[in-house]
Amino acid sequence: MKKNFKQTETGKKMFIRLYELAKTEKNNDLLKFCNEILTVFEKNNINGHIEWKK
Repeated sequence: MKKNFKQTETGKKMFIRLYELAKTEKNNDLLKFCNEILTVFEKNNINGHIEWKK
């Protein structure tokens, strides 16, 4: 996957997938962690073209 994307794009996509998995498993600690990381991506306008649905 990293081959086609920049490192930050790969990271953001990974955390979005992890966030969705945590939602499915109702893992609140992991949800909170991913939420904080993805919020930093958005706050700093990193890879704004990759949409994260809260």
